[in-house]
Amino acid sequence: MFDGFLTLPVLAVGAFFAVSYFVNPETIIIEEISVPLYLEYRGFNNEVATGLLTEEVAKIAHAATTNRGTMTAELTAQGRSVEALSDWFGLSKPIRTTQVALGFLPYTFSGEIIEKGGNDLMLSIRGRSPAYRKFSIDEHGRIDDVEGLFHSAALRLMQEIDPYLVAVYHFRKEGAASDYPLTKAAIDFCLVHADRQQLPWVYALWGHVLHNEGRYEQAIVKFRQALTLDPTFPRPMMRWGQTLAVQGRHEEAIGRYRKTLEIEPDYPEALVAWAESLIALGQHVEARRKYEEAVSMAPTFPRILVAYGTFLAQNGDKVGGAEYLRRAVELEGGENKGNAIALRKVQRELDPVLEQTRPMAEGMPLR
Repeated sequence: MFDGFLTLPVLAVGAFFAVSYFVNPETIIIEEISVPLYLEYRGFNNEVATGLLTEEVAKIAHAATTNRGTMTAELTAQGRSVEALSDWFGLSKPIRTTQVALGFLPYTFSGEIIEKGGNDLMLSIRGRSPAYRKFSIDEHGRIDDVEGLFHSAALRLMQEIDPYLVAVYHFRKEGAASDYPLTKAAIDFCLVHADRQQLPWVYALWGHVLHNEGRYEQAIVKFRQALTLDPTFPRPMMRWGQTLAVQGRHEEAIGRYRKTLEIEPDYPEALVAWAESLIALGQHVEARRKYEEAVSMAPTFPRILVAYGTFLAQNGDKVGGAEYLRRAVELEGGENKGNAIALRKVQRELDPVLEQTRPMAEGMPLR
């Protein structure tokens, strides 16, 4: 049922209320994107257009949701998240009424596709923020690349709402093999346009880019700037430690991880990083204790399970390692291909006969 609204598709309405107590999210509501008649005749109607823009916005939002560490208590960093609700069950109006009553005023948008002649289209979006600031975006594209048009528009829309989120999206997409041109441009935009509360996250991300480029001293400067802006922010302290560790300065790195856990005791990623430095120092027994402590702290955090499973597999317990890797793959729904490949590798080591199936398996889905 479409009841006049489409919203970002997280289909568990209860999740909004569960998260609301912790992060006080804003909500994006895309009411309707109208389309020309000739597109409707081709099956691309208002509902499809609205759903497509919603989907593109959701993809971008997902990138920062995981980066902000939903499994860790980073509330002290005052990170904002874009939380999504859905009207796929016809619940938009009562949900929105409840949101307004609770003070969770949404971003609201609508728009239209306009023919500009020839092969050109324009997606015109209008809306307002919870503070009643008006938004106006006109994005141009081609008839033969409607999805590209909506993707570009979603990026511009999200950059207006949450510039940091767009920077993270580019960081994830570009990867360490690139020079991060889009990420750096987005960071530059953030430094001018992001809310003051987002700046510690921006500097931490900038430090991460520099770290990946091997510019370690400059990365540490950015992590220290993030901590100057918010001394209670654990992520840059941990990243500082990881930057020391990659240079072989493990004792110093462990000092940073201790500081991270002083800032936020419930921070399992710092325990994993600490374990990795202990391994480098030859202290495998102590490293295992840190991994176990991290898993106990976050038993459903895939990143932690993968780290421990990999450690076990590399240190003689391939059965245990495979079990933790399998848990991580199941929790992620098979979306992380790297983790699925790691699990397959350990399974082949457990049962060498599986190695004979490698050519067939490599042509199959990873789920």
